[in-house]
Amino acid sequence: MPVTPSNFDWIRRLAESRTGNLLDATKTYLVESRLSSVAESAGFASIDPLIDSLRSTTNVELERTVVEALLTHETSFFRDPHYFDELGATILPELMKRRQTQRRLNIWCAACSSGQEPYSLAMLLQEQLGGLNDWDVRIVATDYSRPMLEQARRGSYSAVETQRGLSAARLTRFFQRDGSRHVVVPELRRLVEFREFNLVNDPPPMSRFDLVLIRNVLIYLSECHSREILERIHGTLAHDGHLLLGSTETLIPTPDKFARVEHCRITCYRPVPSVQ
Repeated sequence: MPVTPSNFDWIRRLAESRTGNLLDATKTYLVESRLSSVAESAGFASIDPLIDSLRSTTNVELERTVVEALLTHETSFFRDPHYFDELGATILPELMKRRQTQRRLNIWCAACSSGQEPYSLAMLLQEQLGGLNDWDVRIVATDYSRPMLEQARRGSYSAVETQRGLSAARLTRFFQRDGSRHVVVPELRRLVEFREFNLVNDPPPMSRFDLVLIRNVLIYLSECHSREILERIHGTLAHDGHLLLGSTETLIPTPDKFARVEHCRITCYRPVPSVQ
């Protein structure tokens, strides 16, 4: 049964207020498809009674489940391979060269979903840069969704998930078989720390990052929320650090905070120094 216009508008406002996720006014089908199973699991006959209940009573956990269901979690290993080619060929080697003295590298993967992006980055560090034993490398991977973070921490993936972006060589080197599933090896998992995080409301998870990946996220957010998030990232990104956005996120709403790195083949920005 289609959701009523009033309930659809209420759900849109709820999603934006909690996570900044901006649902298009034409996306009633998306709300209906993603919330039908939530309504059924919660014991409601359809989506409208579910939303009516949320509107009339306080149920924090059910509200969170609804909001999580409306988020897009599309991801894969080495998604957009040319990004990782550029990271391995130029960005990471340059960063490591500049950090040779302190031998410390802090990376933030925001909206990491089920973990494929930060694990891909960890594989790249092991493969192309190597010699990390005497480096303090931290990849902080954050997401709002608790179910996604649970899978990411387990590092356990189906054959379908590993076939999306992983070569046979990487699968053999960085994963162990567990029945029909593939589990990330401990040496890789040690490089990644997963944290629950709300991009709209929470302060950055660390005070200083050398590299921030927030790819294919801003396209789902309002410009106001995108600007606020980017301003917070600017405050935590090293002056010579890099910000990576998704391939379609070419227009940044804070040109006073970031400048495009023109020689990069990917959507990459450097922070503009704040005027004192």
